[in-house]
Amino acid sequence: MTRSSVLCCCLLILLLWLPAALGTEKIACPESVQVAEPRLATPVEGWKAIVEKAVHQLSGVTFYDGPVEEGASLVPDRDTKAQKTRTALWQFDAKSRRGYWIACRYSGTSLTLARALPKGLAQCSVTYKGEQIDGLPVIEAISCK
Repeated sequence: MTRSSVLCCCLLILLLWLPAALGTEKIACPESVQVAEPRLATPVEGWKAIVEKAVHQLSGVTFYDGPVEEGASLVPDRDTKAQKTRTALWQFDAKSRRGYWIACRYSGTSLTLARALPKGLAQCSVTYKGEQIDGLPVIEAISCK
């Protein structure tokens, strides 16, 4: 191995190790999804139903105490603004038996993607940009530790 390839390998290992060493876990919603929306339950006389083939952008994140279907959404514990960004912080009981979930919502669709968060997290934060999608601020980053 050349010196530059050894250096490159060391940097790669450091980049992979650093988030774990800092106790920060990258939790990310998919930036966009394609959806095959359902059809009309009953036809509307005189109208033709057309399903658009649009890409739906990430437009919202919600954290839940327990599975999303139970509806126990959490309000941020802290919300701070700095210049053109806003950061919301949710604090969790790391010993919770129910566990915590994240739900990712998308523009122009009722589809929500949800998953359980890893056990033992103490907090998650979401940083928003000043721009908007569907009237909501664009999500810049999600960080949990």
